[in-house]
Amino acid sequence: MKTRAIAVALFSAIALSALSPYASQTPAALQDDEPTRALLSKLEQAVHTGDAEAYLALAAEGADAGRARAFATAEFRRGATRVVFLERGREAMTGRGLRLIVDAFVEFGRRGRVATWQLDLRRTTDNQWAVANQERLSAIDGIDRLLLNSTRQFAARNFTARAEDLDLTLDQGSVFTVDTDQGVTALVLLGQGTMHFHPAPQVEKRQVRIFAGSDTLDARFEAAYIRLGELGSHADMSQLVEQPVDPRALRRAGLVFEEESSKSFAVDLSEFSGDTWTLVPDASDFLAEVRTRRFGTLTYSQLGSAQEDISLFDRRRQKNIAVYTSAARLAAHGRVYRVDPAAYDVHDYDIDLAFDPARRWVEGRARLRLTTGSTPTNQITLHLASSLVVRSVTSGQFGRLFSVRMRNQDTLLVTLPALLLPETDVTLTVTYSGRLGSQPTDREMLTVGQIGPPQDFPIAAPQVSRVEARYLYSNQSYWYPRPSVGDYATATLRITVPAAFECLASGELSADSPELVDEDSRDPLQRRKRFVFTAERPLRYLSFFVSRLSLVDHTLVGLNDDDNDGIVRARGPAMGGAVYNTLNVAVLSDSGLTSEARDLAVRATDVARFYRSIVGDSPYSSLTLALIDGPHPAGHSPGHFAVLTQPPPDQPRIWRNDPAAFDRYRDFFPAHEVAHQWWGQAVGWNTYHDQWLSEGFAQYFAALYTGHRRGNDVFRAILGDMRKWAMSQSDQGPVYLGYRLGHVQDDTRVFRALVYDKGATVLHMLR
Repeated sequence: MKTRAIAVALFSAIALSALSPYASQTPAALQDDEPTRALLSKLEQAVHTGDAEAYLALAAEGADAGRARAFATAEFRRGATRVVFLERGREAMTGRGLRLIVDAFVEFGRRGRVATWQLDLRRTTDNQWAVANQERLSAIDGIDRLLLNSTRQFAARNFTARAEDLDLTLDQGSVFTVDTDQGVTALVLLGQGTMHFHPAPQVEKRQVRIFAGSDTLDARFEAAYIRLGELGSHADMSQLVEQPVDPRALRRAGLVFEEESSKSFAVDLSEFSGDTWTLVPDASDFLAEVRTRRFGTLTYSQLGSAQEDISLFDRRRQKNIAVYTSAARLAAHGRVYRVDPAAYDVHDYDIDLAFDPARRWVEGRARLRLTTGSTPTNQITLHLASSLVVRSVTSGQFGRLFSVRMRNQDTLLVTLPALLLPETDVTLTVTYSGRLGSQPTDREMLTVGQIGPPQDFPIAAPQVSRVEARYLYSNQSYWYPRPSVGDYATATLRITVPAAFECLASGELSADSPELVDEDSRDPLQRRKRFVFTAERPLRYLSFFVSRLSLVDHTLVGLNDDDNDGIVRARGPAMGGAVYNTLNVAVLSDSGLTSEARDLAVRATDVARFYRSIVGDSPYSSLTLALIDGPHPAGHSPGHFAVLTQPPPDQPRIWRNDPAAFDRYRDFFPAHEVAHQWWGQAVGWNTYHDQWLSEGFAQYFAALYTGHRRGNDVFRAILGDMRKWAMSQSDQGPVYLGYRLGHVQDDTRVFRALVYDKGATVLHMLR
């Protein structure tokens, strides 16, 4: 595979240390035998010397000599300085054969290459192994080993490195270079310097003003690490004067290089080498880690692989200060934010998952049925939590596949052995396991931001009863492999949990679920039960929730047009090829919230009927609500279920001063969460710029329902409060900034005032 193609797909920190260990069911007699080690030792020596003839001498009698020679010519290259082999898996073959999967890492000075080979072995008459067939499954060429040049130091005075909207000027100090065979690829700046970031878009100037106090960010720095694709486009090295190397400056530069170089473009080859290896940046790429006095380390990047290719990131506080599109890309594509076409479309998931709450441990097997997009491809990029170890990736068409992990990122790259044409159907099965923490149930959480509540609502410590253990795995946790962009797919989920727990998930619970799977276990604590959920209508993402819950209510709600209670029903188009005239509603709760859960069941069915009267359809065939206790009102509503958190009655209402808090109307919050079944799930947002549509529609529908139950005066009062919140925070940025509203200053109320309330107000204006 071409180096550039891999680099475009991975681009930032990519890990090969988590290369998928290939699972195999191998007889013990075949594991780690001496003849196998002897063969691999000879093979490693042949690679090290680049001796193709030595490899051909390892071929089995009757092996295809032409195929063997072509393989040796491509894989055995002169000039290797170091070779490391790692066996990834083996399996028995018919006729006393053995199939090995081997990773070969080869160094050529400062260049490196890693390849995965499949070797089919056959026993010889003297009980040794010979190579009957061979195939390269995948390879990454052109990896550079970065080393700080310790032999050269440059004196700098008013030396400037530039990128779009950024000037890094070293008033006085020293510059060290990081060199490769292609020239200088990185700089280390030491001394007294100034960082000047001046974004062109007005909306980004405003975000910088919130962060730094002015439309531009000016900060003194004492050290910076710059990684670039083409030095001449960003700096003039003729401004520098070479000087003798100062050992103290060299040590300091070495520390900066060691700490900063692994944060970008790095390939983790720790299984093979202790050095830093990276992919080659594109010619237009520029990344700077700037150690400022005032703000800590700030990261500026302009990367061609990103949709919005310019960003400024605060590493200390983990905040995106600015994210926008470069002038060149704007000129090419216009002001409309465009998303590149998806490389593939997943149609269906089939997932078997065992979950151990005590260890937060998951064991999963996910089958994805997908179709490639409009361009040929030989790669499938999936998102899967970085803490989960991939045991194998297989395909019905291609068998076992090669996969790599991106370092410290939830990304898995699966390499296909052939270039697939557009609209090709593929089935992938990913087997994985590991520890994965659950996410909070707080997509809608009303909390106090940095700005305190009014004085007439004194802050008090939350009074919360004993909280049951609960575990939510949804769109933030990447608990199953899925695309990196939003996608809709049907699904079947089989989730196994300890028998003491209940499980809610995306899909309708099968009639015979749950089923005990360890019924004969002598230890009751070891017994487990399996839940089966089926989603016949496509979902944006899949979720499950595990806790100790009790069933409070279970109702089949009629949604027929003649059952309208005086409501005028609109006839809308059917979604997904079916119209649901009934809705299977179940309500579960913590042990202390039974009466509140019964009341919630009545309200939820009424809300569903009302929304169906407006839209003309129910998005899914079932809706399960879980009512749990907690310190703040909170909610999360993936497809088919919702989790709502309710504080104790005596809890101080410190969240009243919040744009989403309409606690005078107890119907409002549940109505908002139920509305997400339509808005946010059945109709989803494409990028974070469109998130206001999901929250704005949910907020507006909750207001419509509250007005339906309580009258137009209440509806107008709610809209008035929304308008006030929207007006009070409108100077924080436009609604299309999504999560970035209030992000820099950690005030989530800004986000809710604009994305929730301004979104709802805009919809009311349009209406």
